[in-house]
Amino acid sequence: MYLDLLSPTTVEGALYGGVVALLGVLVLTPLVIRAAHWSGQVDRPTEDRWHDRPVALMGGIAIVGGLLIGVGTGGDSAFPWPVWAGAGILFALGLADDLWGARPDAKVLAQVLATACVLYSGYAFWRRGAVWVSMPLTFLWVIGITNALNLIDGIDGLAASVTAIAAGALALLGVALGELTLATVMLALAGAAIGFLVYNTPPASVFMGDCGSLVLGYLLSVGALGVQGGGGPVVGTLVPIAVMAVPIFDTTFVTLTRVLRGRSVTDGGTDHVHHRLIKLGASEGQALALLSGMSAAFGGVALSALWMQRPLALSVAALLLVLVTVVGVYLATMGGERLAGASSSASGMTARFGALMRTYAGGASWKSVAGLLADLLVVGAAFVVAAYLRYGGSPPADWSVVMLEILPAVIGAKFLVFYTFGLYEGIWRHAGTPEVVRLAGASGTASVVVGAGLVTVKGSAALAPSIFILDWLVTTIGIGGARFAFRALRQYAAAHRDGGRRVLVYGSGPDGILLLRHLRHHPELGRTVVGLLDENSVRHGYRMQGIQVLGGPDDLPDICSDHDVEEVIVHLKVVSKEERSRIREQCAAVGVDCQYFDPTLRPAPETSTSPLTDNGRGEEKILSP
Repeated sequence: MYLDLLSPTTVEGALYGGVVALLGVLVLTPLVIRAAHWSGQVDRPTEDRWHDRPVALMGGIAIVGGLLIGVGTGGDSAFPWPVWAGAGILFALGLADDLWGARPDAKVLAQVLATACVLYSGYAFWRRGAVWVSMPLTFLWVIGITNALNLIDGIDGLAASVTAIAAGALALLGVALGELTLATVMLALAGAAIGFLVYNTPPASVFMGDCGSLVLGYLLSVGALGVQGGGGPVVGTLVPIAVMAVPIFDTTFVTLTRVLRGRSVTDGGTDHVHHRLIKLGASEGQALALLSGMSAAFGGVALSALWMQRPLALSVAALLLVLVTVVGVYLATMGGERLAGASSSASGMTARFGALMRTYAGGASWKSVAGLLADLLVVGAAFVVAAYLRYGGSPPADWSVVMLEILPAVIGAKFLVFYTFGLYEGIWRHAGTPEVVRLAGASGTASVVVGAGLVTVKGSAALAPSIFILDWLVTTIGIGGARFAFRALRQYAAAHRDGGRRVLVYGSGPDGILLLRHLRHHPELGRTVVGLLDENSVRHGYRMQGIQVLGGPDDLPDICSDHDVEEVIVHLKVVSKEERSRIREQCAAVGVDCQYFDPTLRPAPETSTSPLTDNGRGEEKILSP
């Protein structure tokens, strides 16, 4: 009801407000830091926190102060007053929680009241739909996004970075849609977040606290509703989700993994996406950059959706859904293995998930069913994307009709070909070159079959050969990416895993690489490979599996000193007995251990009651000298 009463503002005024908000936060934050230390309002390290030193709290006071100054100078009008009343309720709740702690029921009540203020202002999720649908969705959206941004405030700079990027994207969307009021608030929000980042990037000197993160999440949720109200059905559905993709993904991920582990969803912990990335080997700065980049990429997709036709927008959304699902499954199954005390819970989660899928999704073949469902999205999206690529983003009207008409037949025909080629019979995390060749052949055959079918049904005039070539490329890349991404992520994490004894591997040939991969895939051995040694000086400086050949045996003293090496492991098949003795002596001279690696097959003892004993499984062993 208040939306129609707002007076217009200007783009220049909105930009000015963003700059003022940035400068205001730059000035206010040091004052808040001093006040927090003087009053003892600091966050001290605990087991469920990521920092290792006391850090000032209540940085949200500076953020909100700078934001209000920026909005006040950015134009003649901003959000209607009930929206700001809701923000005030959440600010008061967050401040009380930061200072004294707040009960869960009080938090929920405050968020319900704030959402009621949003509805009273005229904003709603799908506001043109039925009230009994839009009202519950609005509560779900506002409360969900408010808490989602609060939950990602787990490492330095992440919540502020995501806020700056999302608010910037919403501001651009507001300008494109003529919603300058929205742009005013979002630019001020982005400016305030950027100003706070100066003090909040790793290592942070201040945390925003709940009084900051709750307000930021709330205003972003309202901004997304403003964009939704100004766009068409596709924009209204996809854009808000794309802009807030990172907090939505993290909240969904944590909720599902905790439910599968039998753990309370409301508990704190270090099992969020950003924590798992760090546990997998990324630094705090790398995790921040990765998730910020992901937020920016999805913001770009949201902006592009304004100019996409509906079939293309839905196809891009389907491909992104597959990508996000693959990453989420990987983090769920791998990221938790290195969380303190989480090994048993991670395996228990995997067992529960497997049992659930076997019960409701295909029995023992549930992985094939999951792959088929992913391919369903990829195949349909790939054909649409190929058509739009062929015609520069705008296919002729007659081709668009044909494309949508034959799409179900395309999907069905391709699945028959894929099944015939056995794409759903393999275990793809162990796939190699033969599986790549089989996938490319299956995808090519499927595109030929689809093209022949189209000519048969519609005539040769409907045939556009380049579309089917593009379709083959997009389908192969999409399906191959979905299948091999898990393996690629697993190998990347293994290559960047840290911890345990720092070792050198002797040899950069096939035997040395076998040893390197064995150590990477068996973290329980407690070794981290920091470099390779090789007699062949031509190989010095080269990288094998991401590990550099640092030099030869004569360089061992300098290499051990520069890289804190604790152990050298020698593959028995690489060197002779005399060379092994020389290497062992060199290791002893520099004070590092020397181990031999001996992959052998041994017959099972006759007294064994099992057909395979520990020594009869063909397992590689690290043997002491």
